[in-house]
Amino acid sequence: MKEKIIIWVIIFNLIIIISEVLFGLISNSFALIADALHNTGDVIAIIITFIALKLGTRETTFRYTFGFLKAEMMAAYTNTLFLFVTMLYMIYESIHRLFRPEVIDPRYMIVVGLIAVVANGLSAYILHILEGADSSSDGHFHHAHHHYHHDQHHYGDANIRSAYLHMLADALISVGVVVAGIFIYYFHIYFIDSLLTIIFSLYILQHSYPLLKRSFLSLMDVNIVDVPIETLEDIILYHDDILEYHDLHIYKPSSKDNFISFHIVLINDDLCLRTCKEMTDRIKEELKELGFNHIIIQVDTKEQLKNRRNCDINE
Repeated sequence: MKEKIIIWVIIFNLIIIISEVLFGLISNSFALIADALHNTGDVIAIIITFIALKLGTRETTFRYTFGFLKAEMMAAYTNTLFLFVTMLYMIYESIHRLFRPEVIDPRYMIVVGLIAVVANGLSAYILHILEGADSSSDGHFHHAHHHYHHDQHHYGDANIRSAYLHMLADALISVGVVVAGIFIYYFHIYFIDSLLTIIFSLYILQHSYPLLKRSFLSLMDVNIVDVPIETLEDIILYHDDILEYHDLHIYKPSSKDNFISFHIVLINDDLCLRTCKEMTDRIKEELKELGFNHIIIQVDTKEQLKNRRNCDINE
């Protein structure tokens, strides 16, 4: 059901893109073309969401031991980087046209802009409903009581949430295109098209930067999980027999996955396996409440004492 809904959203937006590019060239409106390029990036993002939903149903294999977890972030980074370059080019061209305004036919801007408002608004509404349904169905998975990750798990699917926000932003930008067309039609202020293109492009750059940064850091396996180190230490070092922890790795391979692995060093080397399991099970339960869904804990003796928490890659 999700896949069919997303396919219809993609079709709606492909119609918008073709219409905006075609009539943007006919009317000589950069604002329409800029909005079309933004919509193109959004359609790619929605397609990525569709692919992620399909790949998410595949099981891991001996070759793909992590499955396709990083495909989402890799595609998001590539898509956002392309969008950045495109918007910078649009700003460059618009600044050039500010000093050499060209005649624009505002009728196409108004008509196509109104179509885009309706289509983007409908797409945003559909995705918002889909997001709400996904959140309610997945609500049992995230039941944490810690406030550090409340925003992270408030929504069911980060991909759908992101697509919804993009569609909502597109609807608002399309409203701006219609307003610009009205101004040009009645007052013949042609430079407003270039001015709006610059404003739209800057808005898109600002809106896209967090995703560009987050996807890049995720691909680099940087810790972007919003959990303070003090909270982790309270959980890991809760027992008197745990002397230290080291070789800590935290990374976020996808929008829904938080991975953590580390070693704990025990003071008493003679603890039985059952006792060690009880200790690690408690730590795992606490970490699950913080949003970690892939946890690896290795138990070491005092011989492996390192007196540092992070891994030394030169070892």
